[in-house]
Amino acid sequence: VLAQIESPGAPPTDELHRAIQWRLLFPLVGRALHLPPVLFFGLAHLGAVLSLTWMIALLRRAGLPWAETALATIALGAASWFFTSTGWLGYFDSWLALALLVAAFAEHRWLVWLACLLAPWVDERFIAAAPLVLLCRWLHRPAEVTVRRDALVPAAILVAFLAVRLGLLAPRSGEGATVGSYLAVRDYLDAPLSRLALGVWEGLRAGWALVAIAVALLWRNRTHAFALAAAAVVLAALGLATAQDYSRSMTMLLPIALLGPLRAAGAPPAWWPTALRAVAGAALLLPAHHVMNDRVVPIFNLRHQLDLFENPPAAVMPELYELRALHQMSRGEFAAADTSLAFAIRLASNPASPAKQRGILAATQGRWSDARQHFALMAEHAPADPDAWLMCAQASLALNEPAKARTEMDRALGLAPADWKTRPDVARFLAKLDATRASR
Repeated sequence: VLAQIESPGAPPTDELHRAIQWRLLFPLVGRALHLPPVLFFGLAHLGAVLSLTWMIALLRRAGLPWAETALATIALGAASWFFTSTGWLGYFDSWLALALLVAAFAEHRWLVWLACLLAPWVDERFIAAAPLVLLCRWLHRPAEVTVRRDALVPAAILVAFLAVRLGLLAPRSGEGATVGSYLAVRDYLDAPLSRLALGVWEGLRAGWALVAIAVALLWRNRTHAFALAAAAVVLAALGLATAQDYSRSMTMLLPIALLGPLRAAGAPPAWWPTALRAVAGAALLLPAHHVMNDRVVPIFNLRHQLDLFENPPAAVMPELYELRALHQMSRGEFAAADTSLAFAIRLASNPASPAKQRGILAATQGRWSDARQHFALMAEHAPADPDAWLMCAQASLALNEPAKARTEMDRALGLAPADWKTRPDVARFLAKLDATRASR
């Protein structure tokens, strides 16, 4: 995602995330505002706050008491869209959730049109969910919804997006960013039935009870109830068939879950307060997971996450990536080693050591421009290390810039102890540098 900020529209090099090539709304925002990574990734958390605020505003406007509003919001918020947005960097599911809920329930049509204009550039699943969103909008405001403004205009905006995305941008789409190549990567339904069921459940968790309540409260009109239930089943099946992240794909059904308490607010049945307390309690007490077709990742509590922050797991330890790179280099796996060192540099609080190794790797392959860039990073984070400036000087001389090499070498000599220049590799380079100056 950070690479998207630097080169918007360039095919991602990470094979697993090639599909996000054109999810450019937030990378472009980050680029335009020159946001540092902390603020940029914090946009997902901002989206979570705005989504919850929007839910609260809608429920209160519908007449739901504060206590019931709080319980319903807990049930709606303790779901995959929230966990993903606040726990996985670069995932903006909270804004997809916000766009779905705005398009489904906003009073002002211009907000609906704005959601249709922007949301597909956050996640294309907004397109798949659009018919369900419009159905929820009609069920919520049947007297106010018109075909022209509430269906034709959003449809025109979404068709225009598809024309740009699948037409104009198709020639520039990398592998995995076209419909055919994305669906050809793997069979997304290739998982046990139990995994599929877990993925469906974890998408909304206790919110599924609110989906059932929405259908139940429409039961007086069987046609409306069956239409809503059928739309939910079809969209859930579509989500499972087209996404590795089963639980995330269920976010598309969030508008139905909110429709449940909105319908209950108008004429609450006798069982509604008890059911709502049970649903909110289940949302807080039942374990949560991020479910993919090939693995399941638990969602831990705050205390556990703080402990991981103080004691990082192996997956985010730069030292292990650097060690892996050294083993890969010893086996001649240079491309893999370069990738491992890139991860180590990104993860390290001081990337001097992995930058050094990456520079050495580039130098041994004759990529001196890359080597100097990595050695410069090393020198930036270890400015008192004479070896950093020695390596910079070696790269500069290899690039036929002897004056720059001499400046860097003089800096190294000024930092090093008196006997440092007698070290064999240093002495050889000094002799080479002097010979180069003499020949000119």
